[in-house]
Amino acid sequence: MNRRLLVFAWVLVIALMGFSVSAQDAQPQTGGTLVVAAESMGDALDIGFWNGFGGLHVIDSIGEGLVRADYETGEALPGLAESWEISEDGLVYTFNIRQGMVFHDGEPITAAAVVRSMSRPRNPDDPSYIEGMYMYGNQGTDNWESLVATDEYTVTLTLKQPNATQLLVFTRPEGYIISPEAMDEYGTEVGLNMSMAGPFKVERFVPGQEAVLVANEDYWAGRPYLDQIIIRAYPDEASILAALEAGEIDLPLYAPFTSVPRIQADENDGINIAVGAPLVNLYFGINPITPELQNPKVREAINYAIDRETLIAVALNGLAMPPASILAPNDLGYDPAGEAISTYDPERAAALLAEAGVSLPISLELSFENNRFWPQVSELMAADLEAVGFDVTLDRLDTGTFFGKVGEGLQQLAVNQRSTFLPDPHDKALILHSVISSTDAGRPAAYTETAPQMDALIEAGATEDTRDRRIEIYQELQALVLQTHQLVFLGYLTPPIFVSDRVQNVDTQGTAAGRVNFRGVWLSQ
Repeated sequence: MNRRLLVFAWVLVIALMGFSVSAQDAQPQTGGTLVVAAESMGDALDIGFWNGFGGLHVIDSIGEGLVRADYETGEALPGLAESWEISEDGLVYTFNIRQGMVFHDGEPITAAAVVRSMSRPRNPDDPSYIEGMYMYGNQGTDNWESLVATDEYTVTLTLKQPNATQLLVFTRPEGYIISPEAMDEYGTEVGLNMSMAGPFKVERFVPGQEAVLVANEDYWAGRPYLDQIIIRAYPDEASILAALEAGEIDLPLYAPFTSVPRIQADENDGINIAVGAPLVNLYFGINPITPELQNPKVREAINYAIDRETLIAVALNGLAMPPASILAPNDLGYDPAGEAISTYDPERAAALLAEAGVSLPISLELSFENNRFWPQVSELMAADLEAVGFDVTLDRLDTGTFFGKVGEGLQQLAVNQRSTFLPDPHDKALILHSVISSTDAGRPAAYTETAPQMDALIEAGATEDTRDRRIEIYQELQALVLQTHQLVFLGYLTPPIFVSDRVQNVDTQGTAAGRVNFRGVWLSQ
């Protein structure tokens, strides 16, 4: 990789990072409609299931949990709970619910309502219960001893063992509180009639297409500036870009990276670009169960065969940082030492294959989603691998087929990403746990020899309440991950956030992780 090219790419990133999507000296204005482009829209808004990023953006706009997350500091902020206390042993959480709040349907928000909603996945007798609501598992419900309303505005959660991430997991979408009235009235169809307590509420929802949201006049933190938000699904990046340039949308979260230089060059197109924080980790999983990949030297050779610098400069337009491991620079416990392993060394790759004593070429299939930047990323990776002794077949799949294949463990190599839904390292580390990695789509089965040690570190990181000790645990975990070479890290995405001139005060921190926050967004015209 030409170093001048890499420097140029990072000059572009630095220049974009200097741009603000907030009018610092202007007075916020109330009113107007924000149109947001999403890459998909699910068939429902039920928080017990994953409904694509379009559905997530809707839920993040209408939902509110006990607490909110600050992506810059990693702290929990007051939400429906105005305050809370945690016992010295870390087992008992007492939440003080704000008084006078109401759900979108006008029903009062009480401690009993909070408990009812949070208990939904554990109560088969609840009319809104649906078997298999897997998203709720992220709330740590298996570790809950009890959850009760001790009075009208007090909720007490008792854990079986300490969980250092418990507050922050409440900020995930499945931690948002649903109106019990809606749960009773709509039952298992509550996902089509969602009533929550966030700054916006659903006016119209068209499954698979779009959601129209309106300002919640009764929101506890005050009415948001925007009158309306339309979140609309588009079939592909090209359609999103065309709609952006035609002035049909204000905020596309998935416009192609390759369009950045052209938009930057056109100073009169009414579009600004900010660069998000490096919260998304790009990697590909190596399935060590398949015969060709059981040899650790073969997996290590794959790691060193990949030219990350060229991949970042060409396929990602310079909008990524060189990788180290499973954690990113913003994460607690991030260890930059991994950069020495997550690097390009084709001579070493070839030598490792010779040491492995395997017959060349080794035939491999590389699976990927046939959208966004994934095809070009995969094509560059295939060329790198073939240069050192592999014969790579590109396996282009639509999104559903891709996740179905890797979910069943049928892939050899699969390119993927890990976003963080909350600012805590446990959210990323959890995918390495043997229980999760053997079933979670896109992740290889845990490597047998190190699984017990890896599981122990992940569990210790969640239960340890001392910051310095958590850092040590996550650094040890990163070193172990790099030893196994079951994941090969490609870069930390610093995604471009395209914003029309009239949109002000966009939160680029959460947006970079796919967690949009429109509470403070306003339109200048």
